[in-house]
Amino acid sequence: MKVKLLLIKTYYSFPIQLLLLHFRKYQVLLVFWIILFSTINGGFAKVFGGDALFLAPEYLGKVNFYSTTLLGLATGMFIMSWQITTFILHTGRFKFLATTAQPFFKYCLNNSIIPILFTISILYKGWEYQRYEQLNTVPDTLLLAEGFICGVLLVFFFCFFYFFNADRNIGRRLEKRFGNPRNFLKTILKPTQEPDENALPVHNYFSSPWKIRRARNVDHYNKHYLDNILKQHHFAAIITVGCALVFLVILAYMMDYRVCRIPAGASVLIFFAFLIGVAGAYSYMLQTWSIPILLVILFGMNWMVEHDWLDNRNKAYGLNYRAKSQRPEYSVNALQQFFTKERAEADRESTLEILKRWRKKFPANEKPPLIVLNFSGGGSRSATWTVNVLQRLDSLLDGNLMNHTVLMTGASGGMLGASYFRELYYEQQQGKPIRLTDVKYADKISQDLLNSVFTAMAVNDFITPWRSFVLDKNRYAKDRGYAFEMQLNEHTDSVLNKKLKDYYLPEKTAEIPMLIWNATINADGRRLMISPQGISYLCAPEYLYPTRQVRDIDGVDFGQYFAAQDAMNLRITSAIRMCATFPYVLPNTFLPSNPIVDVMDAGIRDNFGQQTTLRYLYTFSKWINENTSEVVYIQVRDTRKNDISPIKKQKDLSDLLFEPLFTMQQHWSAMQDFDQDDLINYMEGYFPNKFHRIIFQYVPQKQDKAAALSWHLTSREKMDIATALDNPANQSAFDYVVKLLKRGAAVTGGNPAKER
Repeated sequence: MKVKLLLIKTYYSFPIQLLLLHFRKYQVLLVFWIILFSTINGGFAKVFGGDALFLAPEYLGKVNFYSTTLLGLATGMFIMSWQITTFILHTGRFKFLATTAQPFFKYCLNNSIIPILFTISILYKGWEYQRYEQLNTVPDTLLLAEGFICGVLLVFFFCFFYFFNADRNIGRRLEKRFGNPRNFLKTILKPTQEPDENALPVHNYFSSPWKIRRARNVDHYNKHYLDNILKQHHFAAIITVGCALVFLVILAYMMDYRVCRIPAGASVLIFFAFLIGVAGAYSYMLQTWSIPILLVILFGMNWMVEHDWLDNRNKAYGLNYRAKSQRPEYSVNALQQFFTKERAEADRESTLEILKRWRKKFPANEKPPLIVLNFSGGGSRSATWTVNVLQRLDSLLDGNLMNHTVLMTGASGGMLGASYFRELYYEQQQGKPIRLTDVKYADKISQDLLNSVFTAMAVNDFITPWRSFVLDKNRYAKDRGYAFEMQLNEHTDSVLNKKLKDYYLPEKTAEIPMLIWNATINADGRRLMISPQGISYLCAPEYLYPTRQVRDIDGVDFGQYFAAQDAMNLRITSAIRMCATFPYVLPNTFLPSNPIVDVMDAGIRDNFGQQTTLRYLYTFSKWINENTSEVVYIQVRDTRKNDISPIKKQKDLSDLLFEPLFTMQQHWSAMQDFDQDDLINYMEGYFPNKFHRIIFQYVPQKQDKAAALSWHLTSREKMDIATALDNPANQSAFDYVVKLLKRGAAVTGGNPAKER
């Protein structure tokens, strides 16, 4: 009997009733907790390094006491935002709170099951991560935990101090209103005839962390009086949300200062806190009108976007979007009329002159090996791997890698690393004191880019979307794309803060290799190819025996098609960003065409950059055969080739329901590999006995510990990427490249090292 009574009391206790209420009402607010719990436990966004954002937060490039304190502050803000929002939404069901001192504190204390579980989880997972992933010492790990706890407690103390004062102010207002205690008692003890249908039964509650009290029966109280007390607390809570909004706006305007770019995990938590707070305040103030007014707001915003009253679409920095009447038409017919065979032939001749100038760098009586480089997408993982591979190759070739290279192209993060390495080589050629193999350059390119992006997403894109900046008399939105480029320039000492036209002469004179950035046009899937040279010969297949009267345009030469929009003024960082626009992480870039089109990550069309390279090699195959000894086709990729997930032996219901929808996404890279392997097989026929495909691939030391596909790398991941250079397959590939270039002669017969 006692056990049954204890169970009943437990079930009707305030903490349990609140927990159950969260699952019965406003379940959308629990989605935020589910995402956070799943992320820190390695479920949600694991492949993108989501757990590292919370377990190893970086601030000013370091994981230390200050970075975890900032994460703790953001965690405290999120917890308090959730407490305030649910307090506003749910306290009407628990009227006994109005008769207690400090109702908000009592509510938070009893509503702490989920926050306590989350705090324990992040501390435990953080301990494991710092000890076994970051290889931190016990004292250092404890210091990080201390910073997190201090941050959380600081927010709690501030909020409860504010509400403690709010309680006192409410009491003073009541004294002024009723005058004397007798009038006061007459009013509040006058029962209300109407029943309270929303009230939920509560037997007991925590009045302090160490004391349990029985919940008072409030039937003899006036219902309107109790509602009035709670509403005044609700108003105080809404003021808190308003203060948080002001803080976010201030943070947005301070984004240009490095010290204000808080850890990415903290940005996510603040953004979640803002969403919860706004949703709660909105629902509380508008009640049943919330959905109709929300629809009106959405229709209004849609109308303003359609009529250009509200335009915060991301633009490519350097392009001129002002002269709308001069925008090129984007349609199949317009592309066919622009990219004619005559234009392609003129551009082909121009590039052929570049190849001839490249040939003059070598003795006339010796045919040099020719190198083309391809780089795969993959965020900072790929960028870091690319720089590591190029540094090792250049060292083994005694600094001659770029001399033998005629083309560099690829996708996403790989092109970030390639662009950086080529620029360092160019500065070295100009006499600057740069040692290409210096490890500091790999460290620079591997620095965090995600913090600034997520912070800008939280405070710029959603809180202050109207902010903009002026560059070359053009105005652009100050969004997460701007934050990405700004942070990239800081990491790389602004060596990539150049315009497209700055590379025209160095490429034209073959001082540096040609480099082509690719992106994917969302409207039709065509490639957007960005180069200071005319490359329209890459925009359509050149059939030896054409059977069609029109050209099949499958790409767009950015420099020529948008020449009237100052295409040559495009910032190099914008070209990199357009090439590496992973969905939602970075904003789609809109181009000044008619109609407007936007572009995304090159990896959607070709994650390895091979299609552009193969068409280039085919176009100049005759000249290459006559003037070179070898065609060394090097692919630098951040994933294992043919790395296909094992097939499930048994399938569950979710597999049967969702596999048909997502099979393309799951096998996208593998399908690109299969298709391009077939094309490369045909390419070998155009370069008999001289075509050598060599692959450098990042293979983690532990399969389940691969570096994340993200713009953020942990210390262990950086070490793992560098160590991958020494695995047997990559060592064999390095040896083969050195062998090909140092002997400078054709390789005959079937060499087992031909593809590695």
